Amino acid sequence: MRTQSPSRLSKAAGLAAFLVAAACTSSPAGAPLDQPDWPAPDDPMARAESAGLTPEADEFLTTHTHAHLDVFVDGERVEIPAAIGIDVNGSGIEAELMDDEVNTEYQLRSPCDSPCLSPLHTHDVFGIIHTESKVANAPSFTLGQFFTEWGVRLDASCVGEYCAPDVPIQVYLDGRPFGGDDPSEIELTSHLVIAIAIGAVPGLIPENWQWGDDP
Repeated sequence: MRTQSPSRLSKAAGLAAFLVAAACTSSPAGAPLDQPDWPAPDDPMARAESAGLTPEADEFLTTHTHAHLDVFVDGERVEIPAAIGIDVNGSGIEAELMDDEVNTEYQLRSPCDSPCLSPLHTHDVFGIIHTESKVANAPSFTLGQFFTEWGVRLDASCVGEYCAPDVPIQVYLDGRPFGGDDPSEIELTSHLVIAIAIGAVPGLIPENWQWGDDP
């Protein structure tokens, strides 16, 4: 986005408050799980195409929505990387230190020389998934497409290297258990709040997010 979101401070404050509230966890039987290493991939445009998406050299906001994702492993939040679906080396992409002076966000400030932005992407590490399309009322993308861009397995049995029944996996939408069989089919509708709990479940499952002016 070329226009900076006015809710950058609220994102950081909201995440900090949530992490404090989620610190208390229940523990399933078995040894603690290793935390995953799921960085943003270094081939974002190829992965976007693998997800059935068409990367662009510019940003289009005819359809512009946001969903939010949290992933927990034994109650510990897994960082959703910045720049999933963004080529950080694109000519029009700028990296900026956020207001917390710790995290970096990636924004399109001018059109790139070649495709550098998937219509499904993250700008920062706060779990906000952006859908931006040149098509009016574009159909919602899916959580599976986002995980394909991320390079992390997501299907009816597994999230990354964690697979049921050996590891408990629970999915929540707006704080309520997901009633479907395959979380990859979840549509990323506007302001949907998704939580995936692997292993021990956090003491608090998120129900909402401080959206501010985000559509």
